[in-house]
Amino acid sequence: MLSGIKNYFHQSEPRAIVLMYHRVFNVKTDPWQLSVSPHNFEAQIKTITKNFKVLPLAELARQLSLGKIIHKSVYITFDDAYNDNYLYAKPVLEKYDCPATFFVPTHFIGKQQWFWWDELEAIILHSKTLPSKLTLQIDEKIHYFHFTIEKLNDEIQQKHQTWNWPEHPPTNRCKLYLNIWELLKPLPYDMIDKAINYIKNWADFTPSKMSEYSPMNPEQLKELANNKLFTLGVHTETHPALASHSTQFQIKEIAASKNYLESNNYSIVNAIAYPYGDYNDETLSAVRQNEIALGFTTVEETITRNSSPLRLGRLHVANYNGALLNEKLMKSFGQNALNK
Repeated sequence: MLSGIKNYFHQSEPRAIVLMYHRVFNVKTDPWQLSVSPHNFEAQIKTITKNFKVLPLAELARQLSLGKIIHKSVYITFDDAYNDNYLYAKPVLEKYDCPATFFVPTHFIGKQQWFWWDELEAIILHSKTLPSKLTLQIDEKIHYFHFTIEKLNDEIQQKHQTWNWPEHPPTNRCKLYLNIWELLKPLPYDMIDKAINYIKNWADFTPSKMSEYSPMNPEQLKELANNKLFTLGVHTETHPALASHSTQFQIKEIAASKNYLESNNYSIVNAIAYPYGDYNDETLSAVRQNEIALGFTTVEETITRNSSPLRLGRLHVANYNGALLNEKLMKSFGQNALNK
């Protein structure tokens, strides 16, 4: 009986949901389900603004400080500051008067280059042919990759297009991509960059000039920050997996991102999104030393008045249509969503 009463009050407690987006673009492959098509994105925003209270992220900070969460409130965030956010998400958000926060890995702003994980994906999954052996040196350790690499025919392309992690890799190319991604993710950016350049030479790969794969430039960030709907947030300097590094490294990465945003007088929210959702106790210490109030993970949890401000969950948004996203939000809000 008591358990039932406790469960009822838990379900009826006011909850908020923070949505996590990355890209708004039609991509060839999407193993991490990071991209939403422009068509589906507009359908999602139309549905969200119709059925929920969409509020700026600063309002969530205020509510948590007061210990009082607004019922069925939704907050929209974007990680990585892709140029496609500016090109395709911004006009839709403006059309529906929808606030959003963009978390910025500041080292890459204004650089006409792809993020390393996109380059690796394009090299391994999109190249027509690849050598059958790769020897990759990281620091003083040599890694050997020997696969029978499939030719990129229609059947293989279809497998790549429909594959999403954590499903079993359907081709050797997918296996190779995951193996290298897992090897590079914990490294500092200079080592990742060196390895990616080596792999590009190995594959004789030249990246596309598509601007959607590049991060925004300073002028675009400034335009976002000057819009009352939008704010910018910290996403470190070079997008490292923070928990793989020392406390001092983490402090420096977080401070560099925050200082960049502040020194350019951008409209910012005092919040960080942890790259890859990766953090540890040293990360939390580094965040506190940088006097940041909110920290966002990739754990899919709703937010209540008792949520830890530096361990806030977000709902990852994949390429859903508007109705499916609405259904997922209602389910996440639970019993609370039924009480109008």
